[in-house]
Amino acid sequence: MKYLILGLLLTTSVYTQSQTLKGTLKQHAGQQISLTGFNYYKTLDFATTVADSLGNFSLNYPKNYKGMGVLKTQDKSSLVIALTTQNISLKGTHLKEPDSLVFANSTSNTNFNHYAKAQGLYGNALSAWHYLDKLYQKEPLFSNQSRIKIAIEKEQYRIQKEDADFIASLDKTSYVRWFIPYRKLIQEMPSIVKTKPQRIPEAIQQFRAMDFNHPNFKTSGLFKELIEGHYMLLENMGQPLDSVYSQMNLSTQHLIDNLQQNDSLLNTVGSNLFNNFEKRSFFKASEFLSVSLLNNKQCALEANLAAKLESYRKMKVGNTAPEIELNANKKLSDFKTNKLVVFGASWCPTCEKANAKLKKYENAWKTKNVEIIYISIDTDKTAFNEAYKDTPWQTYCDYKGWDTQAAKDYYITGTPSYFLLDDNNKILVRPKSLEHANAWINR
Repeated sequence: MKYLILGLLLTTSVYTQSQTLKGTLKQHAGQQISLTGFNYYKTLDFATTVADSLGNFSLNYPKNYKGMGVLKTQDKSSLVIALTTQNISLKGTHLKEPDSLVFANSTSNTNFNHYAKAQGLYGNALSAWHYLDKLYQKEPLFSNQSRIKIAIEKEQYRIQKEDADFIASLDKTSYVRWFIPYRKLIQEMPSIVKTKPQRIPEAIQQFRAMDFNHPNFKTSGLFKELIEGHYMLLENMGQPLDSVYSQMNLSTQHLIDNLQQNDSLLNTVGSNLFNNFEKRSFFKASEFLSVSLLNNKQCALEANLAAKLESYRKMKVGNTAPEIELNANKKLSDFKTNKLVVFGASWCPTCEKANAKLKKYENAWKTKNVEIIYISIDTDKTAFNEAYKDTPWQTYCDYKGWDTQAAKDYYITGTPSYFLLDDNNKILVRPKSLEHANAWINR
């Protein structure tokens, strides 16, 4: 009797800590069905089951979860769902047949499903009218058709107003009412860049007006796409690079100001932004982000992120590079010439390819008063000697790996890394490739 009561208590506990999505999707009978949610940049796996022979299934998700989820089926169909009520019921034939889907006990999903279908049609219609609008405005064959041009303009306005009116009609406190405008902005960003550049200032201002601390962002699944999409829009705004950097820095400052009371999230956003800038070679944006975060006294940075960022504050162009004790008898400042300091390793496949290019550049660079100083972060003497036995440049290694003092002083987090210095060890440029270094040296 004791064990029976304990079992009942455990069952009740599990039930009260979860909400349920039940459904019947006839054409997904026998298929695996899963439900996922979001936690900012992370995807949460809530539950997985197999639909029975009639397509019935049941999936649980946490009781305290309020946000968006994704229902996925074995045939790679998916449906975005608002997980905002305790129990949701879904009936239909197939996820790819939205007209068949009916929700019970979920006004949010009924509204969202209706809007998702309508938005697709709105988008197609607006694209068609936009094409005709340009045609009738610019082509002499049609430019005198004033009545048609007015009709085209009116229809575009009507569609946009109907779209806005539907959103305005939703319950102001509902998650879906909050969610739709942000999702819409993300979906429209590519077309804004390609065909509607006049809307770029509006999209920029929307981003900079956002409160990224709003709790709804956590479970929206939009956070990463919204930030990355915004910087993609800035990258492609058709302005000179200096203007692009200026706009990126303004948006970066908005994120920092907005999130500086949320250390954990700011660290995550900062790390993702930094990696994105580095990957796309936006080094001035990386430098602004780094210096701004490091100088911000309102937030605590994680050690790994701070180390990445410090490379831009302490190793920025114009600073004097730290001294390097190359061996017992030689240090970096002994080379009274310009020099390319290279950090590499025998186990690094990218370094191996780069070293082949270095051999091609080495003689030409010597004629321009540039020496190569190679610092290896190897730990294996045999591997080091084998890898660098035929290199014509100065190569040094203390076999301490990432703990070598030079790697720490220069904030090296990956190989190969390059620094072009003058005869006084002043940092001239931080090349991101040997081609970049060669172009700078030749210039």
